[in-house]
Amino acid sequence: MNYRHAFHAGNHADVLKHIVLVLCLEYMTRKAGPISVFDAHAGRGLYDLTSEEAQRSPEWQNGAARVFDWPDAPPALAPFQQALRRLNAQDLRVYPGSPWLAAWALRPQDSLSLCELHPQDCLALRRVIAPDGQSLQRRADVHERDAYEALRALLPLPHKRALILIDPPYERSDDFQAAAKALRQGLQRVRQGVFLWWRPLKDAGQVDRSDGEVQAEGQFPFLRVDLAVRSAMLPGLGASSLLILNPPYPLEGQLTGLLPALCARLAQGPGASWHISRSG
Repeated sequence: MNYRHAFHAGNHADVLKHIVLVLCLEYMTRKAGPISVFDAHAGRGLYDLTSEEAQRSPEWQNGAARVFDWPDAPPALAPFQQALRRLNAQDLRVYPGSPWLAAWALRPQDSLSLCELHPQDCLALRRVIAPDGQSLQRRADVHERDAYEALRALLPLPHKRALILIDPPYERSDDFQAAAKALRQGLQRVRQGVFLWWRPLKDAGQVDRSDGEVQAEGQFPFLRVDLAVRSAMLPGLGASSLLILNPPYPLEGQLTGLLPALCARLAQGPGASWHISRSG
């Protein structure tokens, strides 16, 4: 693996993905019963935005930095802003990845499993998740192994109520197909679980085909959320998409109220847009 998320942490795609993750966890933890969370491509857990990697291509400046200081933001952004402020008293210097966000949101009765294949990033992740004075309520089982193999081996999770995040680096030519297959297999084993699948939105046809493969698995309710911050004709990652299977009940309304303002806030030029589609 060559992909290192430290170069991209806190960009517009991270912001979309992590807002949705935090909203899902906030809803799921309202009930007293325990939940399980599995993060298939966990990364380092925390990212230093003053590091050489983050400064070389400071994508976070057009992502997390724009929502960190947003006093009149829509209410649905509040849980994500609270998470950022828990790590950053004033200036935005540290960005939380999905493992930290989950560990922060979960309760002692919940379970958290994290999978990261890159040896250096996995070592960094173990240090983040260990008790470190950052008020994490929940430690995790950390696995240095292939995400798709781990999904086959570790599902179903300890608790019936579950959230599974699939977020590949898309280095491999078959990552879309592998993720779609893993999602279909996961739905067979955790039929009531909330699945979040993040994708770069570079080839809309490829994303549509992959979604069709997943939806052919059964009549599962889903939301698809697309966010573009600039025209698709420009180089680089300008748009991303989330497929949410078995979405929590309030999520569609929260995102419908948030996305117009979020799109305007994160826009990097002409062509910025957002879209939500649903089924079930």
